[in-house]
Amino acid sequence: MKARRLSRRGFIRGAAAAAALPTLSALRPFYGTVAHAAEPAPLRIGMVAGLTGAVAGWAQASVIANKYIVDEVNRTGGIKSMGGAKLEFIYADCESDPKKMVTELEKMLELKKPHVLVTGGSSALTKPALPVIGRYKVPLVSREYSDELLAMGSQYFFMPMPKITVNAKAMADTFIRIGKQKNQPAKRVAVLCQDGSFGEMASDVFGKYFPSQGVNVVANQIYPTGKVADFSDTISKFKALNADALVCSVTPYESALIMRAVKAVNFNPLGVAFSCTCIDTADYSNLGNDGDYAFGVPVFSMEEIGDRIKGAVPFLKEFYSKVTSEAERKLCTEKAVLECVLVIGIAIQAIENAKSYDSVAIRNAMSKLDLKTGDRYIYWPDGVKFDETGYNTRTQTVCGQYQKLKLKIMYPEPLMAPGVQAVWPMPKWTERVASGGGGSPIADCKCGANI
Repeated sequence: MKARRLSRRGFIRGAAAAAALPTLSALRPFYGTVAHAAEPAPLRIGMVAGLTGAVAGWAQASVIANKYIVDEVNRTGGIKSMGGAKLEFIYADCESDPKKMVTELEKMLELKKPHVLVTGGSSALTKPALPVIGRYKVPLVSREYSDELLAMGSQYFFMPMPKITVNAKAMADTFIRIGKQKNQPAKRVAVLCQDGSFGEMASDVFGKYFPSQGVNVVANQIYPTGKVADFSDTISKFKALNADALVCSVTPYESALIMRAVKAVNFNPLGVAFSCTCIDTADYSNLGNDGDYAFGVPVFSMEEIGDRIKGAVPFLKEFYSKVTSEAERKLCTEKAVLECVLVIGIAIQAIENAKSYDSVAIRNAMSKLDLKTGDRYIYWPDGVKFDETGYNTRTQTVCGQYQKLKLKIMYPEPLMAPGVQAVWPMPKWTERVASGGGGSPIADCKCGANI
């Protein structure tokens, strides 16, 4: 199925962060679509996201995965409860700018009139969108993690992924548990988080929870997202404070900058962690060996837990067999793909159940979903059931560590493979194999992704 171009503007606008990203054949120009006009009328799924700029590492994978799912649904008969109506995926770039998020979303809602919306992974961009979707009464399914979004009380917002407060506490608990098991507990932790609700809520959790467990927080710094090109001064300060662990809540692009700074100043903590995860993105994988041994949450490892997620292995194998561009495959890590298809899968299930083009009816159907792991496109632990705030009460978070560029699950303990142990402390930089750069932590996964 071919994509139609409905835009007058090019997709890439020259944002500084985008210069390091690959050119993707799957990312069509502004308001690219995936559908043929057909009877009955198509059902439109819309997305406005930071396809360029600081959060592009999340958003670009969403476009690729969403286009794939829409094509698959259309190829296999469309929305059967509505006479085989086809899906149409429309998307626009807000350049990772919250103000442009509002203007682009309003433009899309006015001109293209999507029946349901999905997001590409940025709480800072989704926050200003919530009043807009309330005015237009169009439901939005989120890839975000921020508790603040749920607290805003939007009846049209749905968040299937674990809250940042849940992820941050899980990461802190993992560090504390591993430190005790290895008889080298972290005693002095440095915290580095982006501004906005996503990073600031993580900062607050780390700042309170570590001390409650007897761990001293020697620094807790917030930085302006997309405005720091070199974190060396910050990491040098943490080193001077004798921090023995570093925990972060940042963007994919900035996670790579932080690890480069950690190496540049020869900072050798017991562990480095990113919550929510950046370690399984294309930005981070470009570090090669220099990105090894970091922790992240939430993550997914087909090699470690794939067999326990009904349907995930065959789905990923088929996905990677059809996504043939090397650049696209590198963006589409296992976790990113499963997260994206979970989000759009929820939207599709709600459309199917609603049997309607009415966005309010789709919203009401979404609020009543009861989906199990292994249902169509629901390849995430524990399934989906939303509470009155739009939060998935069955959500599960998974923490892992890269070891020799393979992801090993560290939390929850029942998901850990037999015999797996954390590498703690991380090897000193002087002890590591020199990095050739450009390596991929998921290059050896068993799901068919030949990055």
